[in-house]
Amino acid sequence: MLRGKKEKLFFNIYWLGIYVGNAVLEAVNDKDGLKITSRVNSTPIISTFFTVEDFAESLIIRGRAAHFRIKQHEGRYKSDRETIFDVSTGKITYFDYRKGKRNEHSINGLVWDVVSGFYFLRTQPLTVGKTVYLNVFDSNKLLKAEVSVLRREKISVSGRGEVRTVVVKPDLKSEGLFHKKGDIFIWLTDDEARIPVKVETRVSIGRVVAELKTSEIEK
Repeated sequence: MLRGKKEKLFFNIYWLGIYVGNAVLEAVNDKDGLKITSRVNSTPIISTFFTVEDFAESLIIRGRAAHFRIKQHEGRYKSDRETIFDVSTGKITYFDYRKGKRNEHSINGLVWDVVSGFYFLRTQPLTVGKTVYLNVFDSNKLLKAEVSVLRREKISVSGRGEVRTVVVKPDLKSEGLFHKKGDIFIWLTDDEARIPVKVETRVSIGRVVAELKTSEIEK
């Protein structure tokens, strides 16, 4: 699901046009499989009244989700959850460490966590007007995620100039990578790489936008 050895993407995050944080999305192919990490942090000034420190790590082995860990600190909200996908037994084991919970679920077929599911989505044909369906396990629930392919659009991207993109809208109905819920729109490059160059989510007051600033790609 990653064409090269390594992909590292750096994003700036804006709220109402104000720079409020940054995110790093990194994927590395090694002998054990594909390891993907996501980090989101608020700026020091924003952190004085609303701290955001989110970390997620996903491991894909032989084309299937194997392990997922997510830790979140967003204002007063905190979470620490882990999911183990055991394909050999057809079981998912879920841990919520802050609540002291452990649950097991049976699975059949391909099931992804929210991070590995996004990387799988990038490999799929994206036809405007069509919907891509993914089986996703998130927040102790098995869900059918629907990703609507909305349109093709040219946008300006820092360091890349004008870029042709395809815009998708995932509908997961779970917490995902952020505690706050809201519609999410993702702009992917309209080529084989499908690199995310912009992410926008609408919140109660305005919108939050993440824009790709730099990238490190090792073939």
